[in-house]
Amino acid sequence: MEWWSYLLGGAFLLCGSLIVLASYVRQISNFRNRNKADGQWSSPAPFIGPLLIIVGYAALPVEFSSWIFLAIVLDPDTVITILSLPHLIKGLRE
Repeated sequence: MEWWSYLLGGAFLLCGSLIVLASYVRQISNFRNRNKADGQWSSPAPFIGPLLIIVGYAALPVEFSSWIFLAIVLDPDTVITILSLPHLIKGLRE
């Protein structure tokens, strides 16, 4: 196996995992500070973490499994964005 594919895939997986982990830390922090005005922050790019995880897994020289797409559901910012899309579209129509 090529060593560079492990390096590239591992780097993408690590970056994507850190972004998803940061989303969880931010969600917990917002929940703890929900009464304070400075505790609110939303992700500027909610699909980046899961996308990096999927690309990193695809770069690895292992058999591809469709279970990797669960990374989209496991990222809280991506789920919140997907659930709020109908409200965004409704707001843009008005």
